[in-house]
Amino acid sequence: MAKLLCFGDSIMWGVTGFDAAHPRADPPIPVKIGQILGVEVNNQAVSATSVNDGDKSLVSLLPTVNLADYDYILLGYGANDWGLNRESLDALKAGLSMFSSMYQVSGSHAYVLVDLMIESFINNATSLDSPNQLGITQNQVMDVFKDWAIDHQYHYYDWREDPLVTPSNYKSLLGDGCLHPNFDTQMKMAQRLADYIKSTAGNIPPKPDNPSQPDKPSNPDTPIVNPIPPDDHPDKPVEPDKPVVKTIDELKIDRLTDLFGIGTNMSNGVDRTLNKINELYSNLEQIMGTDKKQVKATLTAPGNSLSRPLRNYVLMSFFNLETAVNEVIQLCNQNWIVNPQTGESTPLLTLQRPDRLTTDTNYQQAINDNWQAIEEVLNKLIQYLNQVLKGE
Repeated sequence: MAKLLCFGDSIMWGVTGFDAAHPRADPPIPVKIGQILGVEVNNQAVSATSVNDGDKSLVSLLPTVNLADYDYILLGYGANDWGLNRESLDALKAGLSMFSSMYQVSGSHAYVLVDLMIESFINNATSLDSPNQLGITQNQVMDVFKDWAIDHQYHYYDWREDPLVTPSNYKSLLGDGCLHPNFDTQMKMAQRLADYIKSTAGNIPPKPDNPSQPDKPSNPDTPIVNPIPPDDHPDKPVEPDKPVVKTIDELKIDRLTDLFGIGTNMSNGVDRTLNKINELYSNLEQIMGTDKKQVKATLTAPGNSLSRPLRNYVLMSFFNLETAVNEVIQLCNQNWIVNPQTGESTPLLTLQRPDRLTTDTNYQQAINDNWQAIEEVLNKLIQYLNQVLKGE
């Protein structure tokens, strides 16, 4: 049986959205293409990855496979190459050149299809000419893929010529409202790509004789691709620890209940907050390739006696916490750890300044309001990042 290899991002992996109504596509686009064409599929797509950025990028995966073992190769990138705001056009071109070099060295004669990205509406984009934080537009990214494919005589599919997703319909076709197509849209994409392959490739295996269910072959000559229950992930071998994902626990900060325990409450709250921020940094480094970063407390509580040093300690501690929280918010926004429903970035945090000399219930409430604000914003980031960790 002929074999199809897919490299790609979360759309090829099967992300259809980020809530219970949008589970992973079953089948994902490459597997559906395989079912239509009657070919075996090795889906190496990985969520939140791109051509030349991170330890699960196309460039990093190329040494793990022999391109000559496959009859068809599908490349499905672009969304993160543009959307993560990290990869320059030169870096993208260098990564694609790595593929063409490996393809040539391997002696592969596989049919290569470069699937250009569908239109994305993250980064506050309103059109294909909206720039990301690097000043790069989606049109520019698509043109890099297209020109590279033409230069190397690969096939390409350009959704701009007959788009499925447009500014007028994206809210109903994208499961998260900004990037990932819902299941029905992904199946339409798979059908289009399969039809394109059939019309441009000259040696596709004959379609199985089962007119009533052409996409669900069941006879022995056309085994179902990856016959494993939907809850497993056989098409993602590059993520061996995927079934056992360690997510991040929510932040919980004790509220101030005793005005004569302000110093202890403040010190404990600072420690818990900074520890959770460091946990976020560690996970961002692991899955997004960000620089290693740690934060630590720089102030020491002067005890619980109601005094001016205690007042200043509380005031400066919240000032430092606001800075620390906003730095991790900005890093998450830069790496597209944002609201999956709207694609909106997380707003920066503004804390109250408990600078009163009188310690009363109003002072106590201001402190507790700050703890609640810190909890809420960091737990939002934790929720967003956990969804990425789980591949949802």
